[in-house]
Amino acid sequence: MEQNAEKNEKLANIVNLVNNSDISSIKSVVSNIIKTISDPASTAKDLKDIIQIDPPLTAKVLKLANSAYYTTRNKISEIEHAVIWVGYDAVKELALSQKVCEIFDKDESIEGYSRYQLWKNSVAVALLGKMIYRREFGDKGEDIYAAGLLRNIGIIAEDQFMQADFVRALKKSRSEKKNLIQAENEVLGYNHSEVGMAVTGDWKLPRELVISIGLHHNPTLVDQAYLKKMVYTLYIADYLCQENNIGYCDAPRLNEDIFKECRNALKIESYALQLIVDDMKKELRKMEAQGVF
Repeated sequence: MEQNAEKNEKLANIVNLVNNSDISSIKSVVSNIIKTISDPASTAKDLKDIIQIDPPLTAKVLKLANSAYYTTRNKISEIEHAVIWVGYDAVKELALSQKVCEIFDKDESIEGYSRYQLWKNSVAVALLGKMIYRREFGDKGEDIYAAGLLRNIGIIAEDQFMQADFVRALKKSRSEKKNLIQAENEVLGYNHSEVGMAVTGDWKLPRELVISIGLHHNPTLVDQAYLKKMVYTLYIADYLCQENNIGYCDAPRLNEDIFKECRNALKIESYALQLIVDDMKKELRKMEAQGVF
């Protein structure tokens, strides 16, 4: 009981540090984008209203609309026109990716970890989760995309605010061949999944998203049926990206039993997942060519 109280106090302290840092400036835009993504009645104008108050995001959207990939005779200079030209879904993903990317905006390599590689892994998991939702469940997959991007926000918080202890956890993970979450529990008394859940919960993001982030390494702990699709899919996408060495790998000691349990529960065949992984890699290469990384 006392141990839990101490852990909760530490997590509350990290949330407070996050909310009084540069990360908090991203909070409102990310929250609004996710709210728009979750609203089936949202329009291009709703998205324009969010984008146009953020100059770097405006520039990114206009750059994409005028890129060779979306060739047009006339230069596009208005956000609403850009949203319509590129496609509402594509711009929603770009807007969310661009804002979340700012949280990862720093790069130095420590014990095999870097924010750049963590960001690459986050995008890959988000893409894969979205593709699984679309192909296997006939769902657009925008919420799972957001969960994939944000699931490791706890690592960023530890890196920024508890760096000495975080580096100790990284070293322990590497030298003792443990997954990062186990090393964090031993060094910090909590782990990045718990930090991510505390931060996104404080940000009032959708419950399904918050729980998925909190359980992305322990999906079998989910106790409500309606949460299982997202939590299990996120684990499957994470597992496959780790298996394919895409970006920073915080869980190199993969648990195949949990993976199979999630896959079987969702009734997804192995061959179907392999086809989706192959297409995700192609999409990732396309994003790299467009300058996302």
